[in-house]
Amino acid sequence: MRRHARSRHISCSAGVVELGAGMVGGAIGVGVAYPLDTLKTKTQSMAGSGSNALELAAQLIRTEGVAGFYSGVTSTMVGQALIKGVVFFVYEAAKAVLSADPSADPSVAVLIAAACISGAVGSFVVTPVERVKCVMQAGEADAYSNPVECIADLVRTDGVGGLAFRGLGATLLREVPAYAFYFVSYDLAKAALLDFGGVAEPLIPLIGGAVAGAMAWIPVYPIDVVKTQIQVEGASELDSSIVSTAQRLWDTGGFGAFWDGLGPKLTRAVVNHSVTFYIFDLICGLYSSNS
Repeated sequence: MRRHARSRHISCSAGVVELGAGMVGGAIGVGVAYPLDTLKTKTQSMAGSGSNALELAAQLIRTEGVAGFYSGVTSTMVGQALIKGVVFFVYEAAKAVLSADPSADPSVAVLIAAACISGAVGSFVVTPVERVKCVMQAGEADAYSNPVECIADLVRTDGVGGLAFRGLGATLLREVPAYAFYFVSYDLAKAALLDFGGVAEPLIPLIGGAVAGAMAWIPVYPIDVVKTQIQVEGASELDSSIVSTAQRLWDTGGFGAFWDGLGPKLTRAVVNHSVTFYIFDLICGLYSSNS
């Protein structure tokens, strides 16, 4: 675990820098990878139907054009700015609080605990943001003219609680372990690259972010499929508990239904989080070098 923490250039003394860097990185990262995320959501919302990502992409181009890949992108970029700002800030703050010796690199146990805390806190921001995103992505491109219209419709049909908390349980089940894999795998990958040498410094956060994105999603992907189903169904007559939704997926598509959309999700995660960590490290590195 040598050098991984202090070599990251993210130990910014001012929390506002970490918050701002996370917001900018999160917004840009998700914007770049958004078409892949749309394919993931549409595939998950049709879990068990047998449709693959390429078929859905071709259908989307035929029926909705390029705009279909960007339904809900504005609210998602704003939402991801809030989410990533919060989780990066909480992660760095938790590491500082939990570390017995602030001058030394945190232990793996501290990294895991800090990452889990950041995931838990972030879930309360993630849930309403992803509710809007999933509903807009799963529907037709012209179903809502803007995110505000979607939010108003969700509040009208499902109430404020439905907007803010539908899928929260599944989100917590996904986010807490996902961020443990996310931040810890990034720190370890970056430390390994620094120890290995021979890798250009600008490439390190890109490679580390790609590793983090993949590692964060593979273990928790079935939970994400369940969460998407719950949030897309909305205030339907179906029982939207985690167990009943998982049972419906199993009855419809078996084991494979829980992995629908994994291909575009992993591709999207690699692109998104490479960009996110690159921007985050860049901003915090600029701050550190000028302070």
